[in-house]
Amino acid sequence: MKRIILGLTCLLMITTGKAGEETKSLYSGGMLILQPGFTMATNEHQDIRGMSSSIGGILRMYFCEHFTAGVYGGRQKTSYTTNGSDNSYLSLGYGGPFIGVTRKSGKFRYTASAFAGMGSFRNLHIDNQTDSFLSDANFYKAATVVYSPIISLDYAITKRIYLTAQTLCLMGQFENKSFYNPTFQLGILFSR
Repeated sequence: MKRIILGLTCLLMITTGKAGEETKSLYSGGMLILQPGFTMATNEHQDIRGMSSSIGGILRMYFCEHFTAGVYGGRQKTSYTTNGSDNSYLSLGYGGPFIGVTRKSGKFRYTASAFAGMGSFRNLHIDNQTDSFLSDANFYKAATVVYSPIISLDYAITKRIYLTAQTLCLMGQFENKSFYNPTFQLGILFSR
């Protein structure tokens, strides 16, 4: 991961504008704060369907006028109900590189990119619970490759601060079955 970031930084320095030219965006990055989504997964006990909430961040570097690359990551959590409890959950932490195309027009920036990285699932499945005592529960941990298309629309509030709206669909394997999490994200990016 360090080599990817170092390589992208070197590429950015080589391909940025020459002295005396109009200043172009070099990078933007920030927090993706509001992230409602919907999880579709299956464990050995039941199908898991439910609303998810997330938090994460993104760092985009811009080069060659219409290309972008960077790092993206976050954590999403889906609570679900079983026959014996309302406290079961499935959580996914993920992160990695992305590459894509971008276009800036006035106060707007449009970006389409592809993300692929590593992720880690944690699943607490509770079959029987009395108050805070778990009498029958299973905890699963699993690593996976996570991938997703990312479509972004950024709006410049000021020269350096942007509001961003993104749509994506996190995909991977959980318990040897497909996992999907389409998500809408809102956040604030700081640009240079």
